Amino acid sequence: MRIVIVSNLFPPDIGGPATYVPRIAQELQARGHLVSVVGGSPPGHDSRTDRAAWPFPVHRVSRGLPLPIRLLVALWVLLRTAWRADCLYVQGLSGPEMVAVMFAWVLRRPVVLKTVGDNAWEYAIRLQLTDDGIVEFQTGSYGWQVSVVRAMVRWFARRVTRLIVPSHFLGGLVQGWGVDRTSVRVVTNALTTRVASGAERMQARSTVKYELGRSGPFIVTVARLYPWKNLDVMIRLVPKFPPLATLVIIGDGPERKRLEMIVQREGLSRRVVLTGGISHADTQRYLMAADAFVLNTRYEGLSHVLLEAMGAGAPSAVSNVGGNPEVIRNEENGLLFEVDDRTGIAHAMARLLGDCELSERVRRQAAVDVKSYRWTVLVEQTARTLEEAAGARRPA
Repeated sequence: MRIVIVSNLFPPDIGGPATYVPRIAQELQARGHLVSVVGGSPPGHDSRTDRAAWPFPVHRVSRGLPLPIRLLVALWVLLRTAWRADCLYVQGLSGPEMVAVMFAWVLRRPVVLKTVGDNAWEYAIRLQLTDDGIVEFQTGSYGWQVSVVRAMVRWFARRVTRLIVPSHFLGGLVQGWGVDRTSVRVVTNALTTRVASGAERMQARSTVKYELGRSGPFIVTVARLYPWKNLDVMIRLVPKFPPLATLVIIGDGPERKRLEMIVQREGLSRRVVLTGGISHADTQRYLMAADAFVLNTRYEGLSHVLLEAMGAGAPSAVSNVGGNPEVIRNEENGLLFEVDDRTGIAHAMARLLGDCELSERVRRQAAVDVKSYRWTVLVEQTARTLEEAAGARRPA
């Protein structure tokens, strides 16, 4: 089967899709499929390096181009690479990815869309057009701009052959967009690293403490720096965390400068570290070194980094939204708190850092539970969905 994977993020980018796409492409190729990738690239990336880096063809669409030109380039690349594809596998609904869905729909090609959220809600949050949560947003009214984007997202979602989501929560959400429930497949994220040993955690803690020049406990969070991750709230909560605790924020994004200004304004430069974007290997080291992992996000489909934190041995506390409670059972393999509950978050950090029995208990149970999120299962379910789509009636 000829499969074209379309993703706006691809190495050297970092983030979930950039990690996922090369892995799934290689797995599908190992199963005998002919795989190629249409991937976005940062300005200045030398695409000539891709031939040696990947065992499958990679066709680039630079994000340095103005959007209208970028969409035309994406269309041209798709015409060259996907004309005879048996199935397109599209990662989200950014501009080039929307072009891919439209391309498949017009030419009656099977297309599988993987979505991990609601682009219309994210758009409204970024432009500060709403402060509502993702559930309330589904039926709210927010003006013509949001209405247009929301209509576009839902139109595209209804035009695909199959739609992959990472959680049952998101599966229910997309059905509210008018997507036929028989087209929706829940394929949960998977742990792509092995569960860390005690010796590995001790070594990581030693090296991270040396690198950062800090001796106290570490609270780590990993996220793209977007408004719905609520990292400004986490920063302002640091004075309420146990003494000497350092909050380490791993990730990059449009909120970075604002978050750095908050750190300076609040006088927290000795207790908050923003690492920016770092490699996956370094992120793993920080997670293994963490005394606690925290996510105070307004929405998660099913957090891949939460699975990695569990596998790394970081006792976790996360907001009780989206797919988080499908992974975390409160007081058993982690702690749940309500979004932006400042008292609840501070109490959770005090417990994980101060109650050794609780911390060890949830860490051990998390290490057992996370093993059920197997990469082999994800690959099997994804391959089956693509094969099913290729043999299904074309989207109408």
